[in-house]
Amino acid sequence: MSQNQLTSPVFVGGTGRSGTSLMGDLIGSHPAFHLPGHENKLIVERAGLRDLIRDLSGIHDIMRSHFAILHFYVRAQKFRNFAFREPVLNDHVRSRMNNYGASFQEAFEYVQRQNPQANGSIHALAQGFGVANYDKCVNDLVKKLAVHIDQNGIVSADGLLKPFFVTRQFDREELLDIARGFLCDLYGGKSQLRWVDDTPLNAIAVDFLAELFPDMRFVNMIRSPADTISSYVKQVWFPSDVKLAEQYICSNLLAAEKLMAGLPEHLTLTVRMEDLVEQPDKTLVKLAEFLNVPNEFNQQLVKSDAAHIGRSESDPEIQDALTEDLKAWMGRHDYT
Repeated sequence: MSQNQLTSPVFVGGTGRSGTSLMGDLIGSHPAFHLPGHENKLIVERAGLRDLIRDLSGIHDIMRSHFAILHFYVRAQKFRNFAFREPVLNDHVRSRMNNYGASFQEAFEYVQRQNPQANGSIHALAQGFGVANYDKCVNDLVKKLAVHIDQNGIVSADGLLKPFFVTRQFDREELLDIARGFLCDLYGGKSQLRWVDDTPLNAIAVDFLAELFPDMRFVNMIRSPADTISSYVKQVWFPSDVKLAEQYICSNLLAAEKLMAGLPEHLTLTVRMEDLVEQPDKTLVKLAEFLNVPNEFNQQLVKSDAAHIGRSESDPEIQDALTEDLKAWMGRHDYT
């Protein structure tokens, strides 16, 4: 395993609906990089490595440690396969797609709402890594963190906790090293190239990512906040509330801006989605220089008609929702 390559990943982040997936695909199209799948949910999202390291380091709390490992493991299991564990529900998803022309996400949402207790996911992280390698890496990580797994469990204020994970006291540096090894094994199972992760929330965890991989590079994708709001309220995973979308997006943009200001300049690059689709040649040259590679990205992936640039300019509800804080951010990033 080439540790020099595997410990120099590229993270892409943003608010979501800002071009993170497109940027992930672009970097992944380069022969020097490897993108096994979009959005690794086990790094900075809830119950991922960031939370695991936070909850296991410092003063040893046996209950907190148990739940930290449990929540990580349960979430990792959730992302082994697409859709539902019950085959009959997956048949319903396929039927919805075939008979009604629904997308996978639309069909999944319909079936999930009809069966709210069913265990399912629209994200199959394990598929890109190979399920066997994924399972091995997850299980090996749990074994490194838990000095004992009590299969009979214990009974506490939370009821029966079975199995019960017992850990020892860790310091943060040791946990960072364990997490680093987990990701190198996970991504290195199929490729020794520098790997790419395009989870949007990377933007508000870039300080953690720099701590985890000091040689990482971070591409911050931004887009006109008004257009981002317009896109948010149309998604199944966010409430259809313009004001709520404005508050969430503004909070994330300001947080990412502050975190990036605290990092060395050579670690981060901000790319406007508008520049990427309107000036792809210039933008990709800049990206190649930042990543220190030849400009061999697949530019055909960039399609300006899919960006919907400026579609919210005439929407009075969205324009009225823009706060002074967000307008100030827009001014700093040439959105006037």
